[in-house]
Amino acid sequence: MKCVFVFESVHRVMKAEKFLKGKGIKIDLIPVPREISSDCGVAIELSGDSEAEALLILRENKISVVDCYIKDLSGRLEKKKEILRDEDVTHEH
Repeated sequence: MKCVFVFESVHRVMKAEKFLKGKGIKIDLIPVPREISSDCGVAIELSGDSEAEALLILRENKISVVDCYIKDLSGRLEKKKEILRDEDVTHEH
C-alpha cells in the first residue's frame, strides 16, 4: 500500500521533499493522478508504513498536506477521511 500526499503548490511539495528525504523517508515525486483534482501538478508518493512519521515531520515543519490518498495494489486511490492538520490540534494553556 502506498500513500499520496497532495499539496497546494509545487513550492510546498519541494519543501516537503527536502524535509522528508532529510529524515530518511523514501518518497517519489509523481504527477497528481487524474482522479485527484488539485491546483498543484506534483504530489508525493510514499509507503503506507511511513505515512504517520511523514505527516508528523511535515507538521513539525509547518508544511500542510491538502489531502492524503491511499493507493492500493491495483492503483486505485481512496481519499483518507481525516488527516491531522495544525488547525485540528488544540493547545491547552
